[in-house]
Amino acid sequence: MPVYDQVKQALQDILAPEIQALKAEIRRLDEKIEARFREVDARFKEMETKLAALDNKFEAKLTALEEKFETRFREMETKFAALDEKFETRFRELDSKFEGLRHEVRTVLEIRERLAALEAKVGITRP
Repeated sequence: MPVYDQVKQALQDILAPEIQALKAEIRRLDEKIEARFREVDARFKEMETKLAALDNKFEAKLTALEEKFETRFREMETKFAALDEKFETRFRELDSKFEGLRHEVRTVLEIRERLAALEAKVGITRP
């Protein structure tokens, strides 16, 4: 057997078991890593489930608040509309009264002018 074959055989005898041991160790580490990834995936799924539940709970509360605000805003709009109508009615009443007063003031001024003209004709002077 030539020297080359002897060195080759010696290397195979020494390295082959080591390579097999390394392959076995790599497989074992791969399995450990895969197990860890499964654990991490399971935790992520658990967290996603919890977050989805929290999101649903938050959405429900937010919807309830929105409905409350909408109800309150509608109530306030109704009250403001009623107040607006009351003010409009009151303003129309006051406007009508002021128009009546304007008419009376014009009448009084006309009477005063006529009285002054009459007094001037008759020759009555006021103190």
